[in-house]
Amino acid sequence: MLTSYHFIKFSKLSVLVFLITSCSTTRTLDNKAYGVQFLDEYVVPENFKFQNEIYGGISGVDYTKDELLMVNDSPSNPLIFKARLKLNGFQVETITFKSVIKLQNNIFFEKNALDMESIRYDGDGYLISTEGSINSGLSPRIFKVSKTAEFIKSYLLPDYFMATGNNQPRHNGVFEGLSNSINSSGFWFANELPLKKDGKSPKLYNTNSPIRLSFFDHKEEKVTRQYAMDLDRITKIPLLPYSINGLTEILQIGKNTFLVLERSYSAGHKSQGNKVKLYLVDVSEATDIHAIAQLEVASSKDIIYAEKSLIFDFKSIKRNLTKGSVDNLEGLCFGPILPNGNSSIIVVSDNNFNKFGTQLNQIILLELKQVQ
Repeated sequence: MLTSYHFIKFSKLSVLVFLITSCSTTRTLDNKAYGVQFLDEYVVPENFKFQNEIYGGISGVDYTKDELLMVNDSPSNPLIFKARLKLNGFQVETITFKSVIKLQNNIFFEKNALDMESIRYDGDGYLISTEGSINSGLSPRIFKVSKTAEFIKSYLLPDYFMATGNNQPRHNGVFEGLSNSINSSGFWFANELPLKKDGKSPKLYNTNSPIRLSFFDHKEEKVTRQYAMDLDRITKIPLLPYSINGLTEILQIGKNTFLVLERSYSAGHKSQGNKVKLYLVDVSEATDIHAIAQLEVASSKDIIYAEKSLIFDFKSIKRNLTKGSVDNLEGLCFGPILPNGNSSIIVVSDNNFNKFGTQLNQIILLELKQVQ
């Protein structure tokens, strides 16, 4: 039986790419400047199988000890892939698939729709978020499994996130973002789209579309802090009757500072329908809203939203990507430390199992720089 699969990267990019491709810089409220630089792209082949499981639908990624952890979003076949990542300088050299584990044989997995969207290494196991299935009355969850995918626990979350709550989530628009806290006292999570009574889903025109960036405290065993962040409007006119913009991942980088990935899609543009942006979000001046059940009925003057500034627009690197395409980017994590001492960032795409046409299993390598 095949126990590992080894990809060797033959990059079409020269070392000059690091010097000349897009870089963006923005400032936080504490006057620190951060820059993001594109380094490399890696594509896992279409319909690639490992241990008889199709690699695809990858919606969450994390990195620890040279190992990539990746979850798919298939409720019928929920999988965790593990692969060794090796860099050569500032480029991806190899990815070696090591194992794939299916979440099964537990009553929690059977009773909850495992539409997994994010994964984070948590020392002795993995935190995972799932969107559930709101239309079927199955609530979103955040839960923990062991390194062999055995269920450990589920976390108690506010009623307004539940499928039967008064402020019901939108179907397929819940827990896309998940991040360990930098002090290990808990974790942060975020919904993809506004709850129904918090605001509208983004449109082509300006809307009030707040998502909730929430902190779960391990000691208190509950959500103790939460902040509102407004989503961008949709800017690309759809040629078919479907468009969406939502948060797909978060990553805490400072006490009050996060990287937030927003992805919009406008149907009818084939492989050019995605617009993906990386934002720096600061909550230091934002209002704590965790006790407010419905943001629509709260006075807008009483709520200060998190400050959001664009740090990287993926359209700036389209010429460096396979087929000139920014695919359905959903996963975000810190990667290996680079030769210059800066942190790398890994972004992965969900190819939707090619249900809507040929898509790419993209893995994009970025550099996060703090500018003095």
